[in-house]
This record gives sequence, C-alpha cells and structure tokens, in this order.
Amino acid sequence: MSKKSQPPATTPATGSAAKSQRAHILADRIWLVLARKAYEEPLRQVGTVEADDPELASVYARSIYDEFAWVEMAVVPRDALITVIES
Repeated sequence: MSKKSQPPATTPATGSAAKSQRAHILADRIWLVLARKAYEEPLRQVGTVEADDPELASVYARSIYDEFAWVEMAVVPRDALITVIES
C-alpha cells in the first residue's frame, strides 16, 4: 500500500489563507486618530490607521499625521465607539 503524498502545508508567512486572515485582522483593528494643536481646542479626528495593537497604532499615527506640532494626540479603536445618532 503506497502513501499518498500530501501537498506541503502553507506557512503562516506565505500562504494565501494567512494573507486573507491577516487582512481580516487589520480590517477589524481600525483606530481613529484624534489630535489638537492648542490646549484650548477640543480633540478632533484627523484620520485613521490600521494596526493590531495600541502601541503600533500610536507609532503609525505619530509618523503619518506629523504635519503639525500637535500638543496632544490619541488613538481610539473605532469599534469602541457607540453611535448615538446616525445620519
């Protein structure tokens, strides 16, 4: 009785299943970037970043939205927001 050869297992770094899984993870982790230029101004949304954790989201936000000398910048997971009024 001969053994059937099995196709090589895909590795997480190269398999197409891993790419679609990774895309799903990133799509679920969208972070809102909030910032203000002066202390008397309210925080306002200046953009979004995609990252798997808060530390990476902070690095992305700081490097992408560095066009102003912000006095404060924060990242918030978009899925943490609760819609009160929807237009």
